[in-house]
Parts: sequence; structure tokens; C-alpha cells
Amino acid sequence: MDLPEYSYWIIAGLAFVIAEFAVSGLVVIFFGIAALLVGSLKFLGLLDDTTWELTIFAATSLLLLVFVRRVLNDKLMGNERPRGEGEADSAGLVGGRATVAEAFAKGTGTVNYRGARWQAQCAQPLQPGDMVRITHHDGLWLTVEPWIPGPQTPPAE
Repeated sequence: MDLPEYSYWIIAGLAFVIAEFAVSGLVVIFFGIAALLVGSLKFLGLLDDTTWELTIFAATSLLLLVFVRRVLNDKLMGNERPRGEGEADSAGLVGGRATVAEAFAKGTGTVNYRGARWQAQCAQPLQPGDMVRITHHDGLWLTVEPWIPGPQTPPAE
């Protein structure tokens, strides 16, 4: 069985895309996309010369690796960085209402928030059952203040 020339590019492209799942470095997939592009252009009759096929494959692969990989890598793999001033709380805790679980001694105690127990700090004495507003989140620690009903915004840090 003799396959048309474009099918080799399509098969190679699909193999590269599938291989990305095994390698998982966000590199091989770009070779696959470039091969699929060349196979498609060959199928449409826009490419007839092997030199142009290889040139377009190499150029497309390189451009995708250089320009697209960085953006996708940050979005798909996660890009941890410290929060800058004025950025929102990534966990969505600031502004939430929690309940004091244990009395605050020397400015520290524990609160319950969404079914989890957190270490917290507050300048004011608090007793179990008191409602508090979360004003700051830093790792495993929360900073809280007594809950005052009504629309409030968390203080600027």
C-alpha cells in the first residue's frame, strides 16, 4: 500500500503530539503541530518541494518553541511567584467570615473557616464562637479582626 506524501507528515505530527503525553516537557508537541501544518499544506497542494517542507517544518517548530512555549508553560504548568502589593489574595480568604474555635491568648488562637481550622492572630481578645473577618492571609496564618456587620473592604496592606 502506497501512502500519499502528505500522510507521512500527518502521521509524524500525530506521533509527536501523542509523544508529548509521555515526555511532558511541552516541547515535542510543537514539532507535532509543525508537522501537521506541513502535512496540511502538502495536502492542499501548496507545497511540492521537499526543501520547502523541511524549511517550513523547522521554522514553525522553532517559532512555536521560542514564542508560544513560554506562555503555555506559565499557564499550564503554573508559575508560582510571590504576590505583589495590591494583588488579590489568591486563595480567596481575605474578607471571609470565620468563627473563633479557641480563645486567643497573647494575640494568637485558632479559627474555623470553611470546615478547616487555621492559626490566626488578632490584636484584640477573642472568645470561642466570636465571628471574625479575615484581613490578611500569609501561608498557614490568618490575621483577623472582630466581625462588624455591613459592607467592608479588607484594609490595604
